[in-house]
Amino acid sequence: MAAVSEVPESLRRLNILLEAMFIAHETIYDLHSDLVRADRATPISKELLAESARVLLQSALKASAGTRRLAAKWHEQSVLNPEAAEDTALELDTEFAYAEPTLRALLARETAIAAKLRALAADSR
Repeated sequence: MAAVSEVPESLRRLNILLEAMFIAHETIYDLHSDLVRADRATPISKELLAESARVLLQSALKASAGTRRLAAKWHEQSVLNPEAAEDTALELDTEFAYAEPTLRALLARETAIAAKLRALAADSR
């Protein structure tokens, strides 16, 4: 019994979206930290940081929960039961198709938050 070698495209795309959101949040955290160090943080910048954390740690994780569950199942099956992994990959594709628009909207929100923090930093110079 050979292991499944090809990672489903939907799983690759899920990982890319989640990684992009993590990177966006790290950028937002760094921007806010820069404002704090420069004594230029405001209630607005603090709320933007909090919103970014909620987007990543609550909304994105909730929106991707089904897809991540199926991804874990696929990973296990790809080694232990490759035939079952093929069926799980199809389920994963379906679940990701449902979750992807929400995840893309959440990534867009993270990008908008980062842009607002950059503008706040530029305005306070």
